[in-house]
Amino acid sequence: MRRLIPLLVAVAVASCAPAFSAPASPSDRGVEPAESPFVAPSAPPIATSVASPIATVPRNAIPGLGGALGSARADFDCDGLPDLLEFFNAPRPGTYVSVEAGRLARLTLSSGVIAELPFDGMPFDDPARNPLIGLADVNGDGCDDAIVNVGHGASTTLAAFVVFDGTNLTEVDENGSPAIFVYEGSVRHGSGIECRSTKGAPEIVSRAVSDYTSDFQWDVVERVYRWPTASTVALYSTASSVIQVAHAYEQPADVARYWGLTCGSVRTPGWAFTR
Repeated sequence: MRRLIPLLVAVAVASCAPAFSAPASPSDRGVEPAESPFVAPSAPPIATSVASPIATVPRNAIPGLGGALGSARADFDCDGLPDLLEFFNAPRPGTYVSVEAGRLARLTLSSGVIAELPFDGMPFDDPARNPLIGLADVNGDGCDDAIVNVGHGASTTLAAFVVFDGTNLTEVDENGSPAIFVYEGSVRHGSGIECRSTKGAPEIVSRAVSDYTSDFQWDVVERVYRWPTASTVALYSTASSVIQVAHAYEQPADVARYWGLTCGSVRTPGWAFTR
């Protein structure tokens, strides 16, 4: 399975995101326990899933490629014209073929040029599920990018970013491995993702909280990632803090900050933004 990036600063939550950063836990990876979800599961993906870079490949050249799981139109190459991004279920050698975890993202530019990206989902994910969470400019280059669902924990969602770099459709990486971020959580821990800009520098912020240390406080870990290139992220800073609460198990005031994903107009899951 791909090495997932410690983007979700899990505060002692090596148990919240399968092989990805978790809140209070110093380790950036872990397997989430089967605890009850924090609230109702997040709403279905806003759009279709995303893919990463690869040369144009005829659809019939990929075994098992069926109809599109979902699609979205946006300007991925900054030419002012809409392009078409489609997602397909595409099990293939080297991935979780037997459990239908392979996906293919196909970008058809307004010029007619096609770029495709095979990428992995997680074992036992629904092969008919559209992986697209939403569209936003995540790297600050002015073009639309895709946020895709690449798996689930017991109460968390694993997200990756897919961008077009001018030649290829590619999955954003850190140190040569796909950068996976976690959001949502349970009543004891949460992970949030925010796309923002600080003094003109685009950033991805991964936050994680947990109340394992005390029922009256939430331990917070915040990691900030910046963009050395339009398709890579690198850890810029890490900070820890504590949020005190008056009542045992009381959640922090800003639930969306620690349990939600905020990128451009994408706000998910809905429940995190209504509390």
